[in-house]
Amino acid sequence: MLLLLFEGHFLFSRSDGHGGTLKYYYYDRYTWIIAALAVAWVGWLLVSRALRARRLRRPPRNMNHRRLKRLVKIKRQLSSTYLRPNIWGNIHAVGIGRLDDGRDCLQIFVSDPTAEAWPGAGAATLPNTFRGMPVVEVQMPVAGFITTTGIRDQQDVIIGGISGANTNLSGESGTIGYFCTRKTAFRRHQEIHLLSNSHVFADLRKEKVDDTDLIVQPSPGEAASNRPIGTLVNFSTLKFETDLNNPNHVDAAIAKLWRPQPHKPVIPSVGAVKGHVIKSEIEVGEAVRKFGRTTGYTEGNVFSIYLDIWIRYDRTGKSAFFQDQILVAPSQDGLNAFAAKGDSGSLLVDANKYAVGLIFAGMTKEPVPTPDGTSLPRIEGYGVANPIDEVLNRLKIELLI
Repeated sequence: MLLLLFEGHFLFSRSDGHGGTLKYYYYDRYTWIIAALAVAWVGWLLVSRALRARRLRRPPRNMNHRRLKRLVKIKRQLSSTYLRPNIWGNIHAVGIGRLDDGRDCLQIFVSDPTAEAWPGAGAATLPNTFRGMPVVEVQMPVAGFITTTGIRDQQDVIIGGISGANTNLSGESGTIGYFCTRKTAFRRHQEIHLLSNSHVFADLRKEKVDDTDLIVQPSPGEAASNRPIGTLVNFSTLKFETDLNNPNHVDAAIAKLWRPQPHKPVIPSVGAVKGHVIKSEIEVGEAVRKFGRTTGYTEGNVFSIYLDIWIRYDRTGKSAFFQDQILVAPSQDGLNAFAAKGDSGSLLVDANKYAVGLIFAGMTKEPVPTPDGTSLPRIEGYGVANPIDEVLNRLKIELLI
């Protein structure tokens, strides 16, 4: 059998110039050697990628993933009931949270507890349970993309958390979240890219990138002089006024940082990022923080996971439905907001410097006063973030570690 596997095959012959003949053979062992080397290389590449991906993730916690999967399924059924395009308004988000006694619950977020729960509801109220899960009604102002005008200075060395946006977004400001590289099959010198939101790095009125899509620092809405530091490369297109079966998952974009521009992969008051957290490992109540262009360093806690929410974009006057997001409430004493206008694009980081999400939305309107005599929970000054693993997977990037 081995003889057949390593059999020689005649290729051609030629004269040796001395009356003799030279014969050339090809041996199967060469094929097998090359094939074995190729298989070994592919195996090494896959294993090294898997090991690297594992190193970049936060160590797993004791999570009941089967129960979480069931909760997400029930939450989506609840969303399909109350977040349809023709009825959402007062109810604008549904998520998974936790009761004071530690039990999981479903959350329905309303902007005005005195108004009808949905158009035509009259005196009808929201259920206390749904598919066997407790339901909690929470008062929260409607969310919007948080870009704005403001004053932030030019930075000689680009770092995470500073002002920066597409030069075409006149009068608006956003945040450069952090640095990343694009995934490639081969190890080589990789170009450094900036990470932020699509509505910060791109003009969403356009469908494709063109030569005018330059990233300036600070943002065009700042009073300080801005200058181009990079070029938009890729962004997630957003779908507006769609049904619940065609949701948005990320609002994220990357721009190539021009090489002469000095940079340092750190975030003020946070430091360098160590890796990231996968969506199924994010816990309700865990401490998170961010540094953004407007509010700077703020701390908060995850209030809701797998949040389904409608977000209004003032630049287009339309709303976009996002599925499976993260809701963060401020935690510092006397803090009015975890995120505010201009913080869009900030990187959400846990207490151990692992990236959790990418801030893209938050409270944009003043809340309606809570009626006297009600114990309705209330959340203000919140931030909404894309799970960072969704951002990394959909843009095919890695954070610069």
